[in-house]
Amino acid sequence: MKCIGVLVFILLSEYACSEDSSEESEDLDKLWGEFKASFNKTYSDYHDTSRRQAWEENLIKIKKHNEEADKGIHSYYIRANPLSDMTQDIYLQKMAKLTKSTHRKVDSEIVGDIYDKMMHIPEEMNWVDKGFKTPAYNQKDCGSCYAFSIAHAIQAQIFKQTDKLIPLSEQQIVDCSLSYGNYGCAGGSLRNTLRYLEKIGGLMTYNDYPYASKQQKCHFDKHRTIINITTWAVLPARDERALEIAVANIGPIAASINASPHTSSYISKYRTTKNLVYTHMDI
Repeated sequence: MKCIGVLVFILLSEYACSEDSSEESEDLDKLWGEFKASFNKTYSDYHDTSRRQAWEENLIKIKKHNEEADKGIHSYYIRANPLSDMTQDIYLQKMAKLTKSTHRKVDSEIVGDIYDKMMHIPEEMNWVDKGFKTPAYNQKDCGSCYAFSIAHAIQAQIFKQTDKLIPLSEQQIVDCSLSYGNYGCAGGSLRNTLRYLEKIGGLMTYNDYPYASKQQKCHFDKHRTIINITTWAVLPARDERALEIAVANIGPIAASINASPHTSSYISKYRTTKNLVYTHMDI
């Protein structure tokens, strides 16, 4: 009788585990379907399996991180977003695509000009309060961060001079700057982009050359450019004081940052992580 009792207990336990597992699987099936619908995701059967696996692994990481944030271990929270179906390697390969220019040493810095303006820094400066407030843009599956960064820095200069918000064409940069060392949706350099714009004669508007999130044939029309790039310079690296002065006196600045995996899921609050290894850079 004891043996039978033990056997029944084991069978019931296994049945309960199987039932829980089935319910969990159904919940994940539902959530996976909602994720794909929310972000308009479609995959082949093969990629559906691999992307779902990455998504499930990221959900576990997100849950663990936010539980630790509740305990004060982290000072920011993360959540699922359109990048949550990527593994860390795929994310870095597809999204962290800022490259180094081969001509960095010949670019002029503006250290002297910047520090001459040290006495003219206000206690507070917020370009959003001044009206430079643009929508959040999505570069999608195109490594075009360099194009967005430069286009919006130039847009800020137009706003500073005219008080008008005129969206500029990131797609022109993606499509047309390959001969200057950029790689379309496979990445690019801020300096290469500025050299291209300086040489080609300007940048078109977003409406005339809208973003497509993929590399296309170049459709640049010089007669439709809205602004010319005549001069540009580089701030000294890792000099926060120079950056502060530049933002106050020049305007919003294009800058590269560490693109750690958690930045792809970041939603609120900011923290500085110690002992970071900067292996991938982004805008």
